[in-house]
Amino acid sequence: MKILATFLTYLLALVVVACIAFVVVIVLAGPHSGLLPSWLEAVVGAAGWLAVLVLPVILAHKVWRRFSRSQADVQLP
Repeated sequence: MKILATFLTYLLALVVVACIAFVVVIVLAGPHSGLLPSWLEAVVGAAGWLAVLVLPVILAHKVWRRFSRSQADVQLP
């Protein structure tokens, strides 16, 4: 159950973060946006990729730890 919940959390977080990051990066640093200076477009792109790679892992880790903690509370006699 713990593995399934962690995997589903990772997938859901990956989809949500990727969609949000895609929209933000395209709006801020897209080829025709003109909102940012050219040197800052690379920073926004890198931050978007970093968010997509790191945030789902952090959320999945929190779910994994929560399930580990709840199972440790239940002790067999």
